[in-house]
Amino acid sequence: MGFIRALMGLSVIGLLAAGPLAILIEETEIRTPEAARPADAALVFGALVRESQISPLHAERLDAAAQLFIDGKIQRIVVSNAPRAAAVMSDYLVERGVPQQAIEVDPHAIKTPHTCANELDRGQPRDVILISQRFHLPRIAYQCRKLGLEGQYVAADQPREEISSARAPLAVLRIRAARYVREAALVWASLLEAYPGRPA
Repeated sequence: MGFIRALMGLSVIGLLAAGPLAILIEETEIRTPEAARPADAALVFGALVRESQISPLHAERLDAAAQLFIDGKIQRIVVSNAPRAAAVMSDYLVERGVPQQAIEVDPHAIKTPHTCANELDRGQPRDVILISQRFHLPRIAYQCRKLGLEGQYVAADQPREEISSARAPLAVLRIRAARYVREAALVWASLLEAYPGRPA
């Protein structure tokens, strides 16, 4: 009996913790790059850059933006991050054939909402695509809509065809689960006004 109560208690806690994120996932229309409609610009949300190296997760976002540009669906790409990291993102796109003049560098985005706040601060509204992974996009939608920015939400996720070992899929599952747990916590922080919106 005690075990059942403990299990029920954990289930309730899990529902409370993940509930807001689950609602946002349900409410957010996420498109693939192929299904994206043409827009003026794509906002590429930053990720941590170590020793000027773009991580695989970060590369997915930039590759998705580059493909949208090559396909003629966007005219501009905004790389948004801290100063040095944003410059590395820009260099990555140039190396993949995106003209420098088509890239806008936003070097003042330390947190997710800063990207949208900085776009709004341009003062010239435009149709935008917001690019990140599926686990990140529901929170992006919530935080950016709250600031007043709407757009298309495009998932940069790519299939991991290179996974071959028996242990690799479990590692990927563990990493993805950790990301959703983190997102659930950050959604709660946003709801409780404990997550910064505009840059200081």
